[in-house]
Amino acid sequence: MMNMYGVYHGPLYLEGLTSSVTESKKHEVEWQGKLQTRDGHDQFHIFYYGDLDEDDMIMWHDLTPLLVYAEHTITGERYLLIDSAKHGYDAMLCETYPEEDVNNRPLRPYLDIEGEDTFEVYLSAFYNVPWDEEFGEDVEEDGMYELITGERVHFNEVKRNGFDAFAIRIRNCKGVDTELMHDELA
Repeated sequence: MMNMYGVYHGPLYLEGLTSSVTESKKHEVEWQGKLQTRDGHDQFHIFYYGDLDEDDMIMWHDLTPLLVYAEHTITGERYLLIDSAKHGYDAMLCETYPEEDVNNRPLRPYLDIEGEDTFEVYLSAFYNVPWDEEFGEDVEEDGMYELITGERVHFNEVKRNGFDAFAIRIRNCKGVDTELMHDELA
């Protein structure tokens, strides 16, 4: 979501878990962040549900949405990076998925092409939806908005978690970058 100064804040569920990235942006509607805990820890293992394509990028398994977590290398705490069944424009406003599929997504550890399993994690969310213009009249007086699932959430959450694309890039300890996933969600 963009504030009055044209700065995107990124997904609400990642608030407090990312630091700002000052790399040059390719798109004016892009939010970029680096996964980092409050104590500054920035090394994570990756766990995912989905398939790997020929470039080792995570993609949906058949019609089942992908799921990606980062795990703190010391504490083992897991942080949800993306759940395509509930994050993004389509999941919030257009598509529902069978509960048995969404609840049955076993995670696998990710190893990059170098065999590394510990990474810095860089995230990008893209916001091309004119939320206020297209959906503002459907917002209830208390600021709530009803999702396709029937769940009511604050409209600001919809705008921040309803991105139309999401990408994850990782960097191993040797400095090798890998595009882990890029999902179009609208």
